Amino acid sequence: MRKINFTKMQSLGNDFVVIDQIKNIFQLNKKLIKKICDRNYGVGCDQILILEKSEKKDIFFKYKIYNSDGSESGQCGNGAKCIAKYYFDTYGKRKKNIQIETITKKMSLNFIKENLYEVDMGMPSFKYKDLNINEKNYKFKENSDINNHFNYKGKKYYYKLVSIGNPHAVFMCKAIEGINLEDFSINFNKKNIFLKGVNISIVENIKSNHWSARIYERGSGETKACGSAACAISVCLKFFTNTQSKNNYIHMNGGKAHVQWSGKELESVYLLGTASYVFSGAYNI
Repeated sequence: MRKINFTKMQSLGNDFVVIDQIKNIFQLNKKLIKKICDRNYGVGCDQILILEKSEKKDIFFKYKIYNSDGSESGQCGNGAKCIAKYYFDTYGKRKKNIQIETITKKMSLNFIKENLYEVDMGMPSFKYKDLNINEKNYKFKENSDINNHFNYKGKKYYYKLVSIGNPHAVFMCKAIEGINLEDFSINFNKKNIFLKGVNISIVENIKSNHWSARIYERGSGETKACGSAACAISVCLKFFTNTQSKNNYIHMNGGKAHVQWSGKELESVYLLGTASYVFSGAYNI
């Protein structure tokens, strides 16, 4: 019987199975990924994170992200915090900064202090190619103000689209706990705006630069938190409120995310926070 060694980790209640393939490579297929992610018959997690050796001199490792339905994602902020903790603890105690690469972009992971990490999520993008827009079904102005809306159960919900390495639709709402987020998200994705679906955030203001949010991730469903969604929300606040706070705090079911962004589209968005180990084990196949 073969086995896959793994480490279970979490950040803001977003839980991950981390598989280190820097030294030992094992190919995972879609069927196996779904089995490992299954909370009843597998290990159970929102996503699987894989570290793979990179041939590029400036890249410390490749960072692969798989959703619980077996699809691959281009970005995961909370996962990046877990990967940062794992790598700095396992390989790089003397390093303060490393460069990694996903299928969509390069990222920087920074060690701030004990169990506090900063993830450089890169620059936000409003371009069709980064949003995976199905141009046959949808037209909108890149970098436009909030003029896109979705009709749901007799109400108009205005939204902004942005990519943080993966596409996000951010909706400014009221009474977000009263919205059936799964049904809302399924119906929005039926519009076939996106070639591979989209992550959806519904947001309302708590006070000042504190915001409450619920997140529906493509390939995973509603999750306790999502780091890239928190970053997408912080970027879109500029368009919803016509103001920009450098620091925003996004309160999700799993906890509070701290996001920093200057408001300038050619500058990176930064996600700050902690991560922790849950347990380690081996999955038999």
